[in-house]
Amino acid sequence: MRAAAGDKTETSPAENIDAILRVEKQDEEAIAVHHRIFHWIGWFVGTVQFIVLQCAFVLCWIVFNLNFVHQAFDEYPFPLLAMILALEAVLLTSCVLIRQSTIDQTLERRDHLELQINLLAEREATRSLQILQRIAKRLDVDDADDCTPDELARETSVDQIAHDLREREKKKKIEASSGS
Repeated sequence: MRAAAGDKTETSPAENIDAILRVEKQDEEAIAVHHRIFHWIGWFVGTVQFIVLQCAFVLCWIVFNLNFVHQAFDEYPFPLLAMILALEAVLLTSCVLIRQSTIDQTLERRDHLELQINLLAEREATRSLQILQRIAKRLDVDDADDCTPDELARETSVDQIAHDLREREKKKKIEASSGS
């Protein structure tokens, strides 16, 4: 889609960054509240603050239950603490996996967008090469130094590239399994 005469046809890098940030913010706002909470918990678990807080909690639990001044509610070997930590591990693992799943979805969308942009850039580059070849031919410019200028100016078949990639992956798997 071309801009009308007088319209600004190029966008600055800052405008592109702003557009990407807007899309990501919209995606983030579309996530349900409970998913955002799990996402935040998954993030927090991976911080030094969480490790310090976790160690302090366990240490306080042990000191409180080893203090001989009062009756301990979880005597050594601390079965209640072990149960709480096991339950916490399961729940925190789930939160981390939910966070990772959300991140994976975002990365898949980015990869798809990047692929679309790359395909568009390839198409534009191919078109530019075709135009340059026609100009060179009209001006009778010798391009004999180029090994295969026509090959570069041909449209790239995404299906063929994907097929070749799959074949190479299969070949590598076969080589890896026979070499093991």
